[in-house]
Formats: sequence, C-alpha cells, structure tokens
Amino acid sequence: MPGDVFAEIRAELNTIYHTINSNLSIKAGQIGDYAHLELSPMDQNLRPAVALMVARLYNCRSSKILSLGTIVQFIFMASRIHQRIPDTTQRQATDPRDGTQFPVLVGDYLYGKFFTALCNADILHLLRPLAEIIGRIHEGGILDRTSRYRQEDNNQLMAEITKLETAELFAGTARLAGELAGAPEEDLQYLYEFGLNLGMGYGLRKKGMVAGYCSNYFEQALTFLSKLPNHSDQVMLENLVKALQLTEGDIRKVV
Repeated sequence: MPGDVFAEIRAELNTIYHTINSNLSIKAGQIGDYAHLELSPMDQNLRPAVALMVARLYNCRSSKILSLGTIVQFIFMASRIHQRIPDTTQRQATDPRDGTQFPVLVGDYLYGKFFTALCNADILHLLRPLAEIIGRIHEGGILDRTSRYRQEDNNQLMAEITKLETAELFAGTARLAGELAGAPEEDLQYLYEFGLNLGMGYGLRKKGMVAGYCSNYFEQALTFLSKLPNHSDQVMLENLVKALQLTEGDIRKVV
C-alpha cells in the first residue's frame, strides 16, 4: 500500500474542496475566523473519498457523485464544529472560535450549504436519508455529553456514541453513492455495512481505543467489501481500510 491512498481520485477531491472553499467566504470575512475548521489530512478527504471510490465500483464518475462528496463533507464539518462547542463560554476566551455563539452559527451555515448543494445537484430525494443521519449525529452528541464520566470503562457505550456520531455518516455515504451509481438493491445493504464498520473502526481509533478492538470492525468492512463487484477499483477501498488501521503519524504518510 505505497504512496497516496487518494492518488487516483485526487483531481475529483480537489474539485470538491474547491467547491467547499468557495463557500467559506461571507460578508463578515472568512468563516474560519469564527469557528475552528482545522482538519487532519485524512479528515479532509476521507468521507468524499468513500463516495467517489464506491461509485467507481459501478463505473460511475458523474457530477452527482461529486456533489454527494461535497454534501457529506459539509455535514461532517458542521457536525464537528458543533461537537467542539464548549458547554459554557470561557470568560477569558478572546478568540471567537473558542466561544459558543459564533461556532453555532457557522455550523448552521454549513448545514445550510449542504441543502443548497443538494438542490443544485437535483438530488433532493436524498434529503430524507441525509436528514436522518444528521439527527443521529446530534443524538450521539447528546449521549456523549450526558455520559462523559461513564465512557472510560464502558466499551459498549463508547461504541454506541461512535456509531451515531461517526459511523452512520460513513454508512450513509457508501449506500447513497451506490444508489446514485446504480448499484443493485442487494449491494446497497453491503455498502451500508461496509461504511458502518469502516466508520466504527476509524471513529474508535480516533477516540483512542486499542487497535485490537478496532481491527474487528476493519475486518468486517473488508468482508462486506468482498461481497461487492470484483472491480479493478476495489483495491482503492481495500487500501483505504488498511490505511485507517495505521497510527496517526503513519496515516499522514499515505494521504
């Protein structure tokens, strides 16, 4: 698995990020001045990449897939901003990004951009499943904040939070990409399970769970991937799963 795991879709990812960046300027300046938008190299690319790679399994490289990649990244960015908002504003904080009011507004702004992108791409039929995913993300955020002192020794609780906050978006991205690409109904469920397990493994690794615990989810992701069309582009998804099992430092070498 040498080199950049996103190399074959780098041009499409750049197109997606050009679209996103073109929406980050407002009359008051750059929205990055009002909320933390910093992302790791993997988080900059991962969710759109899943959409692009899944679509390639079905020989689909349409503009609607690019739009889906943009949409899921808007959703991720908005939810991440909301998740980082402190319970109370720190009085000594002078940076608006560390407060509560501006990050809430920026997160809501990005959710609005997801809806605009949905309309522009003429894929409004995806609104319901995407809205349901957003609801689950926020349900996970509530569960996280109301159970922080119970998570350390409770793997089941941490897994449930990760499923809601992280994995459901991966699962939905994979399934909806398959739907747009014309995948058969049977494959759509495999794609959902692939994305769910990929997101569980990645999300738990980000939360600091031991590699052995997370590897079970990555193995399940590969199992469901093996049930999908034996397309030459499948190796990209296989390499992606393997890359996510690396340490944070090693991940930066393959992005």
